[in-house]
Amino acid sequence: MAFPVPLLNYDFMTTKMTFSGWLALLITQLLSPATAIGDSLVDGFGLIAHWPFDENFSSTVNNSLYQGYPSGSSHVGIGAPENGPAVGKGALRLASGQKSGNRTFVDIRHPLYGLHGYDTLTITAWYRLEDLGHDGMDARNFVWESTPSYSLALGLRAGPDNRRDAEWWFLTRAHTAYSDVDGPIIEPGKWHHAAMVWNRPEGHCRFYHDGILRDEMRLDPGHELEWMTGFHIGNHRAGDGARDWDGWIDDVAAFDVELTPEQIKSIYTKSANGVAVSAANVLQTVPSSGGQKLVSRPPDFSPPKPEWDPTCIQGPFIGHVSDKSAIVWARIPDERNWTLSLHEEADVDTDPILTRTIRPDPSNDFCLRWELAGLEPSTRYFYRIHSGDDCIASGQEYCFETSPDLSQPSSTTLVFASCAGFDDSEVWTRMEQEGAEGLILLGDTPYIDTVELPRVRDAYRRFASIPSLVRLIRSRPFWGTWDDHDFGRNDSDGTLPGKEFTRQGFVEYRPNATHGENGGGVYTRFRHGPVEVFLLDARWFARTESSWADPELPTLLGHRQWQWLRAGLLNSTAPFRILATGMIWDDKENSESDDWGTYMHERLAIEQWIGDNDIPGVILLGGDIHVSRHLKYDDSQQRAGYVLHQFITSPVHDGVIPSLNVDHPALVWSAEESRTFLKIEASDDLEDQVLNASWMRANGETMHQVSIHASELQAMD
Repeated sequence: MAFPVPLLNYDFMTTKMTFSGWLALLITQLLSPATAIGDSLVDGFGLIAHWPFDENFSSTVNNSLYQGYPSGSSHVGIGAPENGPAVGKGALRLASGQKSGNRTFVDIRHPLYGLHGYDTLTITAWYRLEDLGHDGMDARNFVWESTPSYSLALGLRAGPDNRRDAEWWFLTRAHTAYSDVDGPIIEPGKWHHAAMVWNRPEGHCRFYHDGILRDEMRLDPGHELEWMTGFHIGNHRAGDGARDWDGWIDDVAAFDVELTPEQIKSIYTKSANGVAVSAANVLQTVPSSGGQKLVSRPPDFSPPKPEWDPTCIQGPFIGHVSDKSAIVWARIPDERNWTLSLHEEADVDTDPILTRTIRPDPSNDFCLRWELAGLEPSTRYFYRIHSGDDCIASGQEYCFETSPDLSQPSSTTLVFASCAGFDDSEVWTRMEQEGAEGLILLGDTPYIDTVELPRVRDAYRRFASIPSLVRLIRSRPFWGTWDDHDFGRNDSDGTLPGKEFTRQGFVEYRPNATHGENGGGVYTRFRHGPVEVFLLDARWFARTESSWADPELPTLLGHRQWQWLRAGLLNSTAPFRILATGMIWDDKENSESDDWGTYMHERLAIEQWIGDNDIPGVILLGGDIHVSRHLKYDDSQQRAGYVLHQFITSPVHDGVIPSLNVDHPALVWSAEESRTFLKIEASDDLEDQVLNASWMRANGETMHQVSIHASELQAMD
C-alpha cells in the first residue's frame, strides 16, 4: 500500500499536509479495505478524450472538442521510438530545442469536462524522457498541464544531481494546491505510466505511478477544481517552451469517472485475464466491482461557456476617483455607441448632469473608460449606461462618491489586498461591510502567468466576473499595480520578453488615472482624504538599467519612476503617504530575488532621501508572500528621520506559505492565515491626525491593529 507524501512549498503554493494529517490518513488507510479505493458508484460518460498518437493528433472520442493542434513544426510529430511505442503503433515525438523555437507541444483547445463538470476526472498517459534534440533539456519538463492555470499538471523536475523525479499538481478555485513535488525518480529512455485522480464527491485526489498508488490526499470540503480553458500535452500552461517535454508521450486519456486501482494497474501491465488492456478499453475489459455507472453522452454535449466568455459584458466598475473627477469602466463586446449619463439622483428620469458617449473598439478588447470631470467633492453621483433602449447599468447600486475636499479636514477608509484567486471570496463582501471607500489591488490580482495577450485578457475578464468583487467596485473606486504573476511569470523582472502584452492587458482592465509614463510601467498615485497612495511598479524596470542609487548595481524602480516618485512626494500635502508595491520591502529569504532585499541599495537610498528632504508621513506597504506582517524599523530613524513601518497583507485566497514568515528584528506581528486583507482608516482632524491599520479576516475579526499619529511620522527637531 502506498501512503501520502507531505507537501513541499513551491512558489505560491500552500502546504496541505501536516504530519498529523498524514498520520490520520495513514490510520484511515490501514483500517479501510483496499477494495474501497475508487469503487464508489459514480456516473459519468467514461472515456471523454483519448489521444493514442498512432497516426495523428486527433482524439478517438469527441474529436470535435479535443482535436490536438501541434506546435513546433517538424520537431513535433508521430513516430516509433527505439524498442517501440508504449501502446499501439506510434507515439507523440517531441524534440524540444533551439531549432523548434522551444515550443513543442500539442494544444487541446477545450477543457476536460465530464457529465458533472470537473467533479471527477482521471487522466492517464505513458511517457518516456529522452533528449531527442541533443541540445539539453529544461530544468522542468511537463507531460501535461491545463490552461490557463495548473488545475491539473504532471511533470518532471531536475534535482541537484540532474536526476529527475515526477511532480503532480491539482489547483482549486480557492487557489489551494494539492501536490507532491518529490515523486519517484524517472529513468530516461524507459516508458513510465502515470494516472492522476480528482474526485470531489468522495473528497480525495490520488496519484499512481507505474500502476502503483503513490499518493492520496483528502480534499477540504467545498474545494472545487479550478476552471480550465484547455490542455497542453508536452508543455506547461504557458506553452512558451520554458518547460517543454523532451522525448515521447503515448496513449493520453481522460475519464470523467475514477478508475479503480485494478483498472490503472491493468493499463500499466497492458493486460487483464489474458486480454490486452489500454486506456481505450479498460472500462469494458476490467469492470469496477463497485459499478461505475456509464451513461451515453449526448451528441451536442460540450463544456458551458464561462461567465468571462469574450461575448459577455464585464463591469461597469468605478476606477480612479478624485475630488473633482471620476472614471467609469466597462467592457462591452458590442460595437454600438454606449452613453453614460450622470445624475444627482438614482431616478433616471431626472436630467443628467453630463453625458459621455464611446464606441467599443475590438483593438482594446472592447474596454471603455468614461472620464468625467468638473465634479464636486464628497458628492454622490448615480450613473446609467445605455445604447438606445438597451441598458446595462441603472439604479441605486450604480453610483460613486467623489473624494473629500482637499482643503477641508476629512477621513477615509481604504482596503488593500494581494494574491487573489478567481473564486467568489467572502473577503470582497467583508470589505464592503467594513465600509471601504476604495480598494487597492497590490498584485497577483489575478494570477495570469503568461505574456500571451489573449490569455492575459481572458484572466482579466474572469477576475472582473467575480460576483462579490463586482458588487464591491461598481459603487466605489479601485486602483491597482501588479506583481510577478500578473506581470507575466513567477519571480520575473523587466527583462521578461513579451511584457508589453501584459502591460496592454493591465492598461485595458485597470482604470487608473495614469499607467506609468511614455508607454512604460504602470505606476500611479491618488489622493483620498488624508491619505496619498503611491502605487509603485516593481517589475517593468527591474534589472533593465543600472541603479540610480548605485550605478554598480541593477535598478528596481528605474530612473524614470524614481524621478516621478521624488516629484510626487515633494508635491504631496497628505498627512499620510503610502508607498505600496506588490513585493515586500525586505528579503524573503528564499531562492527568489523579487523583493526589496535584493535591491536594498534603492530602499536605503529612498529612506535617506526622505530624511534629507524632510518628507513626513511615509508608510511602506507590500503583499506577495502569503503571510501578513507588521514591521517597525527603529534603525530607519537614522536615515528617514523617523521610524518607518511596513504593512504586509497577503493573501485573499486560501494559499499560505509559512516558510516566508521569517524572523526579523523589526517584526512586530505576523499571521499565517488565508483570506485576509488590510483596512486603513485615516483622519486629518487638525487636532489629531491619525491612521489606524487593521489586518482583517474574512469573518470580520481583527487579527492585529496599530494606530500611528502623523506626529510620529516626521523628523524631530
